[in-house]
Amino acid sequence: MAGLVLAIGAGPAAAEVEEILVTAQRREESQSLQDVPVAVSAFNEQQIATRQIDAVKDIGQNVPNLQTYTVTAGSEAIQIHARGASVQNPGFNLSESPVGVYVDDVYFGRLASINLDLLDVERLEVLRGPQGTLYGRNTIAGAIKIVTRTPGDDSWLTGSIGVGNYETTRVGLSVGGPIEEGSLAGSIAGSYDNRNKGWQDNPVTGEHPGEYTDKAARAKVHWYGSARFEATLTGWMADVTNDGYNGVPYVPFSNGPNPNFDPAPANSAPQGGFYDTFSAAGVNYGESQQGGANLHLSFQLGEATLRSITGYANSDTQFGFDLAGGGGDARPPGLLLASDSNFDQVTQEFQLLGTAGEGLFWQLGAYYLHENGHQQFSGTVPAISTAPSFDEEIDNQTNSYALYGEATYQITDALSLTGGARWTRDDKSSSDDCTGGFCVDDNGGDASVSLDDDWNETTFKLGADYQLTDDQLVYLSYSTGFQAGGFRTLCFGDLSSACGGTAFKPQTVGSYELGWKSDLADNTVRLNVATFYARYDDIQQIVINDAGGFPIDNIGDVDVYGLELEVTWSPIADLSVFAQSGFQKSNFGSVDPASPPGGLNGQAPPTDELPSNPRWQGKIGFDYSIPLASKLAFFYGFDLFHSDSYFTESRNLVKIDDYTRLNGFLGLGADDRQWQVVLTAKNIADKEDNVSGIFANNVTNVRTPLPPAEYMLTLRVSY
Repeated sequence: MAGLVLAIGAGPAAAEVEEILVTAQRREESQSLQDVPVAVSAFNEQQIATRQIDAVKDIGQNVPNLQTYTVTAGSEAIQIHARGASVQNPGFNLSESPVGVYVDDVYFGRLASINLDLLDVERLEVLRGPQGTLYGRNTIAGAIKIVTRTPGDDSWLTGSIGVGNYETTRVGLSVGGPIEEGSLAGSIAGSYDNRNKGWQDNPVTGEHPGEYTDKAARAKVHWYGSARFEATLTGWMADVTNDGYNGVPYVPFSNGPNPNFDPAPANSAPQGGFYDTFSAAGVNYGESQQGGANLHLSFQLGEATLRSITGYANSDTQFGFDLAGGGGDARPPGLLLASDSNFDQVTQEFQLLGTAGEGLFWQLGAYYLHENGHQQFSGTVPAISTAPSFDEEIDNQTNSYALYGEATYQITDALSLTGGARWTRDDKSSSDDCTGGFCVDDNGGDASVSLDDDWNETTFKLGADYQLTDDQLVYLSYSTGFQAGGFRTLCFGDLSSACGGTAFKPQTVGSYELGWKSDLADNTVRLNVATFYARYDDIQQIVINDAGGFPIDNIGDVDVYGLELEVTWSPIADLSVFAQSGFQKSNFGSVDPASPPGGLNGQAPPTDELPSNPRWQGKIGFDYSIPLASKLAFFYGFDLFHSDSYFTESRNLVKIDDYTRLNGFLGLGADDRQWQVVLTAKNIADKEDNVSGIFANNVTNVRTPLPPAEYMLTLRVSY
């Protein structure tokens, strides 16, 4: 705050808030963020750098009512929580996110390998709330769009090299430009991120978990030599190795006679230091090799445009971890899990869009997705005296089809109406063969089950927006969303009808949203506000069953309502002050009495809290550039993020305390940023904070800490 006061006091005249163009409505031309009647957060290349959004997991702290963080599996897998909906087992092929993740308009269906470094990204867009018309599949709570740089007539060369604490090195390079002026351009980008010493401690092995090596590359070829045809071909790959998940065990491991409903002990404390884990050597690890290609084609057909978006992705992922962190009341029992999976995805989308007269914009589309997955998943539970085990081999396939259309009609210069609908059908099949002492089905003994099912739904959107003035827009919309049912994993060998032998149902949502977007005070203040009310039916959540498994189930109907605020202020030239805040509250309506939140064994239902759904969270910060002599500039900025406390799963048994994190940067370089030396820092105050945790009576009581202070000194060049 002192730095902000000094900046305002010393600065010259006011400047305008920078305009950001987005493609949130998937139109032919980009639109100003302020003209889009949707709750959407957007970040350009400079904002991504100054707010230290280095990987997908970093997006959540910069968007209202969104949480993204790594838990279990490898560090390349993330959980996503938004407006009440969530996914908590992202490392498994049968798990799907309620927030769609798109890279260059191609949907990625699995989160097991999505937490990659943001390589050569031009813009981030995060749409909040159901996007059931234009985006459709598994976007009942929003969509994250990652837009990478496409080469054209302008040439560029950017590079960076950084060194940080914990023996961290980060290198990046991107080069692009015309191959044939006016018609053909290409680019290539690559990154290398390595950490040789982790920030956790393991007294058992003497090691420091948290090491990793991430390598990624992307190449693009763009042909634009015709006014009627354009094509972009992209190829990408990533190779990730890391120390996997290293949970911190807490004591005691048990509390009361009812494993499903007794909360984690109030006197829980780490068994060692705050970052200490006790897993045996070689138990925790993570690896992922992945790659793919995208082809975008655009044809001009008179007044209409036809687009074709084709995508292919493959990932080969291995991970292992001790879900008990090597801990227990009589250490070490452990809860050892290991997985080896392969996943292929092919998508094809066609879009036809255009205008009719001066007041109607329309678009039609068709979408197809095909997924094939194979996963071998095994586990042992030494906490049980006979130490039984299980080994499951799962094959799954999904075919998804959709047809959609949306139109916006401008009734007057100020008033527009929007309507759209989407029909979706998901066909899924899965086979699971299990061997080991834990394995059971309805017939007893070693278990095997084959399931297939299909679900379809029509979702729609109705909305109106009104331009109060040239700089103020209000909008009201009602949208519905749909996420298909599926098949349970993490049943720990129970393939009976009580768990892995049956499918869970789809979840749907209907959401009202009222918003106001404004540029005020001669465009020096941008204020965007959205309020929402969402009704989820048959909401899908992870539950912990009597056997200690972690399957997905439908727990009932839930109402979620909230308020979201985003502010940008440019009081003087080269100074940007920003803030975002989200408030949300959930209320259980009808709860399935057969689900753990319904109250098994005569226990009372939990409090009305969905997991990772803090009542309030927000960030405030600024960045400022000061011109110096000899065409130099000094720049600096800080931001402060705070989250209220929240529960980690639907039984409300583990509560994460509220926490606050301070981040910042200092830099010196050319005033046009062609070169710069920057010192960045995350968690400057070196606070000890947890982000998640798991409690299963007599099996595990573990927490997932956020990193301590992290620093990096980076040289960046750009021409």
